[in-house]
Amino acid sequence: MNLVFGEFLDNAAAKEAVSRLGELVLEARRQPPLLRDTVIRACDRLSRSLRDEDCIPLLTGMGLSPEKAKAELGYARFVTSREYLTSRLIREFGGTEDGRFTPCGEDRPVRLEWKPLGVLMHIAAGNVDAAPVYSVLEGLLTGNVNILKLPGGDNGLSVLLLKKLIEIEPAIEKYVFVFDFPSADTETLGRIAAVSDAVTVWGGDEAVSAARKLAMPDTKLIEWGHKLSFAYVSGDVGISALEGAAKNICETEQLLCNSCQGVFLDTDDFEEVCRFAERFAAILEKTAESIPSSLPPAVAAQKTLELYTEELEAEPGSKRVYRRGGVSVIAYNDSELTASYAFRNCWVRPLPKDKLLSELSKYKNLLNTAALLCPKKDRAELEALFEKTGVVRITSGERMSRSYCGAPHDGELPLRRYMKLVSYEY
Repeated sequence: MNLVFGEFLDNAAAKEAVSRLGELVLEARRQPPLLRDTVIRACDRLSRSLRDEDCIPLLTGMGLSPEKAKAELGYARFVTSREYLTSRLIREFGGTEDGRFTPCGEDRPVRLEWKPLGVLMHIAAGNVDAAPVYSVLEGLLTGNVNILKLPGGDNGLSVLLLKKLIEIEPAIEKYVFVFDFPSADTETLGRIAAVSDAVTVWGGDEAVSAARKLAMPDTKLIEWGHKLSFAYVSGDVGISALEGAAKNICETEQLLCNSCQGVFLDTDDFEEVCRFAERFAAILEKTAESIPSSLPPAVAAQKTLELYTEELEAEPGSKRVYRRGGVSVIAYNDSELTASYAFRNCWVRPLPKDKLLSELSKYKNLLNTAALLCPKKDRAELEALFEKTGVVRITSGERMSRSYCGAPHDGELPLRRYMKLVSYEY
């Protein structure tokens, strides 16, 4: 589904629009600046229009469980509310000072102002429902013209929400373009990238590499690349802390950059790793019973085959697989950081704290969130180690994938990346 100037277009009409996209973008940029309060007001009205009776059936029809649909809808209402957006802007840009000052060594004042980059092309990931919408909203909040390339298999929710936002505030219509072209259509995507001041890409190495090929040398590339997250267990940890990590695994199906892929254990003893893995498998199984799985049957069969292969290929002393009631935990005798098999299949590995820095530093640009599960007296020491590794968030197991207002993305404030500081001298 394609959306140009507030109108739905079929693919043929969308292709024609791309052929003159430069003109359309110029038309959009000649409009009066899109004021933040205009966007906030429209988003707040959108937030209040998202009613359970309308949206829950729509979301469950797209494959979400009723519980997940309700949670996603609640989150969507929250992050599009005036209170949230206003608080986030203050968190990322500070107060309302005008940016005027006299530089050290100078006798005349200058003024600094945040201004939009201009045109953002969003190459969105499909692992979070409505994630493309949230990316475009960040572009609108920063006053940019936004061109969204929908992810493959998009369920149509993003376009419907953006269309509704435009109906609420028609001034937004020229600031939003949505195109539903496949990633293989590099010629068309290249034309879109050519009129963009920046390409923002969400996804793994393959998606980032493809975006680099699309973007010209004079086009800024903003990467929100694939990251890995994990839990770290040290010392005597209560069952509630482990249940929190298990809950994250089940709720996210380990599909997010901040999902728990596995657990590092503060030990170099493989037998201790195996004992913990067996214990955690029981906790994971019990947690999974109360959280409906979204795993398609075909994928479930594939995961079973992969785990069976793991068991067959296991060399003595290198790994053990613990399977229980639709979940699994694999104990490995190495300290590698890898993606899990996902869908409630995690790993446990040894990583004594005296080797934590040297081992995790190998993955300096791949780290996202670490759930630190340890006694309170040891927390400061372990936090200091993790800060040096490249980890950008340290939290509890249950909160690994729960954001907060003004939270950084991958260690950076995203709204600032979509703007530039213009210096005015007198």
